[in-house]
Amino acid sequence: MKRIFSGLLDKVTTYPTSDTVIAVIEEKMRCGENVNIAFVNAHAFNLACRDANFYSAIRQSDLLLRDGIGVEILFRMLGSDPGENLNGTDLIPQLLERSFKNQRVAIFGSAQEELDKAEVLLRDSGLNVVATVDGFQSEETYLESLRENVPDVVILAMGMPKQEILSIALQAEMTSLVTVNGGAIIDFLAGKVERAPRWVRACHMEWCFRLFMEPKRLFRRYVVGNVVFLSRAVWIKLITGKRYAN
Repeated sequence: MKRIFSGLLDKVTTYPTSDTVIAVIEEKMRCGENVNIAFVNAHAFNLACRDANFYSAIRQSDLLLRDGIGVEILFRMLGSDPGENLNGTDLIPQLLERSFKNQRVAIFGSAQEELDKAEVLLRDSGLNVVATVDGFQSEETYLESLRENVPDVVILAMGMPKQEILSIALQAEMTSLVTVNGGAIIDFLAGKVERAPRWVRACHMEWCFRLFMEPKRLFRRYVVGNVVFLSRAVWIKLITGKRYAN
């Protein structure tokens, strides 16, 4: 567990604002670099402790961004500046609007109904959507779509760990490709999942809102998972006392 937590903490890069990380991403795109963007929250730390393939995949991301209050608490416990909460639900719409407007975009993930709704919404906003594939296909299906449609950007919306593992395979297939591990972003855009009110988000309690909306699905992740994560965080602090400067 110590190796997993240390490996993820060493990989996370924090930024003071979303504008800062967007500028970094846009510069990498201008230089023709491959960019694999992933987000790490308390659930990701817990999942990495029991899934070696997920841990390996997320460690291979080019930008691993802090997502949520749990990881902020961990950073502060270890004497590190947690930076801005760069969760995908807030950051990805900004990237779609500002950074990916003139790019060829593919969307892999979610159920077909939500995927269709999101595609219409994004096309209406001026985005060039060149391919969509629902989130329940084989890896080879996504690779075939990638080869056929040659997107500049792929938004992955199939949840952990499938999307992070797939992103590595996609990155190996093409150069100058941006992959974004977006989780439930398509469900949010399509209106299937309701976003917490702004004041709830400002209080860092969006996870409580989501738990209230989907108690059966999210109880284990948020109630049990958060307790497990914080217990591990305290243990890491006690045995290392390490200061992480990112």
